[in-house]
Amino acid sequence: MKKKIAAFIALSLSVNLANASKITDMIQKQTGQATTILKEQALSQDSNLKLLTLKDSSSGYKVLAVTNKQESIFLPITQAFFTNNDKDRELVVQEFQSITNYNMTFKTQAAVKKEIAKLPQEYIVSLKGKTSKKVFYIISDPLCPHCQEELKHLDERLKQGDVKMIPVGGMGVESANKVAELYEKLKTAKTDSEKIALLKKAYDTNYKAPTAKDATRTKVQEVVRSLMGKGKAEGTPYIIEEDL
Repeated sequence: MKKKIAAFIALSLSVNLANASKITDMIQKQTGQATTILKEQALSQDSNLKLLTLKDSSSGYKVLAVTNKQESIFLPITQAFFTNNDKDRELVVQEFQSITNYNMTFKTQAAVKKEIAKLPQEYIVSLKGKTSKKVFYIISDPLCPHCQEELKHLDERLKQGDVKMIPVGGMGVESANKVAELYEKLKTAKTDSEKIALLKKAYDTNYKAPTAKDATRTKVQEVVRSLMGKGKAEGTPYIIEEDL
């Protein structure tokens, strides 16, 4: 992925503005890479600029970039993007996060979704979003620091679509105990607010769950085996973002 981005950055520095061409033709000509434009979005701050989401035809990876109306420059966005326009900043952050999720999961998400479909519904925390345009499948471990951080942004996810969160207890005994308790208590949670409260409790670094019963811990281990590993989710949080 880094090599692809480096090639795109090199391209942006070498563009001849006097001989501008369409972005995909320009990339093909100067790097030999075939790409397709998946999405174009206007930027509020400058009507001459637009945000592009492209896909590399050979690798399957997506890239986010800024170009002008003439499509004579190509400026990839990696991690840093600064603007004093809040609307543009929110647009870029959401699109960049979406692309990052895709690039991390697109090769394995079919296999993972197949395994998720086999799980009993009691192991999946289903939350209704403010819109049904997307669904986020999130495999997450209560002891994973990145998962704890991801949970803090749950409200932002729910603004964009529905969330189906699958807690896994793969980081030792304490993790398994927390997920085992979640499985039991989620059975009686009737509202999304109750479910979210249970998640926040389990993911609290100061909370220590009681020792799980052997039967429940076995269920936790079975979920870990079905979802995690080579060719499936190789780390957490593992996020599939699906447009509906």
